[in-house]
Amino acid sequence: MGRNSMPQKLTASVSRTTLSVARLGYVFILMLSMTGCSHDVPAPAAKNQDPLRSFSSDQFFNGRVKPLCKALFDSYCSYLYSPEAMGNIEVKRNTASISILQGETKNQFSQVYFKYSVAKLRNKRLLPHDFSNALTKNLYFEKLRAFLDRTPRERMTIQQRLEAEQTGYELSYLWSSALNETVLNRMVHRYSGFHRIADQMVPVELDLERRRQRRELISDISKAIWRDDSNWQKVEDGFTSLQHSYAKMIGQLDLDDGLKSEWISRIKEIKLVLPGSMPSISDDECSTTTINAYYFTYLNVLTVCAGDFNSEDILQTLAHEMGHALGIDRTQYLFEMKSDLGKSVSELRGNICAPEKFSCDSWKSFKSGFDQNIAQLETYKPELPEFERCLKRRPTIQVLGPEEIRKYSMGYVADRISSLAGSDRFLRITKAEIPMRNGKKQKNPNYLNPCSYYLWSKGEEPIDDELSTLMFFTAEYRCSDGIAPERLKHAIDLSRDLSERIQEATLKIEGEFSSRSELEHDGFASPPFERFADVIGSYAMAELLKDMPDQWDRQNRYLASSSWQCSEPSIETNFPIESAIENQYVFDSHTEGDIRKKELFSTPIREVIGCQKDFEFKECTLPFKKH
Repeated sequence: MGRNSMPQKLTASVSRTTLSVARLGYVFILMLSMTGCSHDVPAPAAKNQDPLRSFSSDQFFNGRVKPLCKALFDSYCSYLYSPEAMGNIEVKRNTASISILQGETKNQFSQVYFKYSVAKLRNKRLLPHDFSNALTKNLYFEKLRAFLDRTPRERMTIQQRLEAEQTGYELSYLWSSALNETVLNRMVHRYSGFHRIADQMVPVELDLERRRQRRELISDISKAIWRDDSNWQKVEDGFTSLQHSYAKMIGQLDLDDGLKSEWISRIKEIKLVLPGSMPSISDDECSTTTINAYYFTYLNVLTVCAGDFNSEDILQTLAHEMGHALGIDRTQYLFEMKSDLGKSVSELRGNICAPEKFSCDSWKSFKSGFDQNIAQLETYKPELPEFERCLKRRPTIQVLGPEEIRKYSMGYVADRISSLAGSDRFLRITKAEIPMRNGKKQKNPNYLNPCSYYLWSKGEEPIDDELSTLMFFTAEYRCSDGIAPERLKHAIDLSRDLSERIQEATLKIEGEFSSRSELEHDGFASPPFERFADVIGSYAMAELLKDMPDQWDRQNRYLASSSWQCSEPSIETNFPIESAIENQYVFDSHTEGDIRKKELFSTPIREVIGCQKDFEFKECTLPFKKH
């Protein structure tokens, strides 16, 4: 998960903090003007960068006084967003100092937008050729470079301001137009005459393929821009260092040896990927200026967005995201996938999504073993239940019993069946040809293949996923006798019944820790995922900081990696007490504001950076071995 929620089929652990309303508005304006690239072009940067103001924790405490934890952090944030610094500072270190660039350039570009644009100019020749050609013919790169050299706004005339805004919109248009042109040409190459089909007449199957082509293009663009970037290399180095720190920290916990061994394996298995580089999770915002990071629970993949690694130190972000790999949601998912039912669903998927391999004998075998396999899921036991209960973001006031589980399961599956039927998904799967609006018919490339009706499917779906429902339907339809209408209805009904039983088993496993909004609002469950990642991530961060011999160096590294928690001057920072009261009514996946700052000042962090606790907070802890 990342700083802000990221809706998509793959569960993404969204971890960081919420941007202020004013900042969100500004970022939105900047996003309108995001654009193109070039290689070996002198960076238009020098005159846009003022020397950074230096920061060191000892300038407040002079290294002689043990600082107060929250006061130290508040002093750092005040300095970061002081009128003199405005979000841009250099945090001093024994080795290489750290640049925090959360403000603007001298001519009022956000630092992350400027970094992104310069990277595109630098790596023009690495972009996909057809995409680069579409930009080049419209002089995109020349226009972008001139745009970055614009006059600072305080010296602009009204005409210059209007021209700058027009150029920003033009660059945004040219970039989007080049994306659309490239995708259209690739679709025409694959499906002759595709460009002649009116948008409202494009069948679902071809629209899915067009979206896949766009995802692949964005992925190739992202890799071209960031693959050899020096700031991304710092992410890779930090990730490797934290893997070692996690392993050392886990070894010191006073927990069951089997659990610790499992946790260490999970940390080693996390895959770090460039933002946008995997088509299945490619996101053009994450690979541009978004300040966020994501852990994808089902894929065990972690990515840090370009706006993040270009604006701050990312160690604490990485520590948090890696912590999600140990969370109870990942544990539940792995339990289900490794169960006999999970294995049988996976095997069925391999058969049903390769229609030529499918056999009714395999479907018959799946159904005959279903009761025994689903009963095995009853053996699930949550790890560290008391610790997880302490971390719930809200107290639960009701117990999720069999009647409630049955009611919610029927509701979830009924909504799913309704959605699938309403989009003709059942019907389309069963037809070898798809009728077009012009009266002609087109071969259905997804005939009897439910997986092809999803934008990207890598076999990572949990057992209660919508795809399982479609697999059950397709298998039963293929293996049933009778005329089409009754055959269709029978297959839908059976897929609904099997899906309801799997949904019930899954809800029992999730129990009081479920993240489903209905269960949380009704008081049956509350997810501990984000707070778990904060706590366990702070332990790993403390272990990493131990390798630094000087305490002021540890303090500075911790503060630099916490910059995302600093709030720009806003109504929230001017009225912190009332804002804290208001936030009690917010249903969000994270604790926020001062509460989250306190959570991250865990006992190991306070000890390693040498600060005194100056706040009240109910700390949830894991036991360490006594030395």
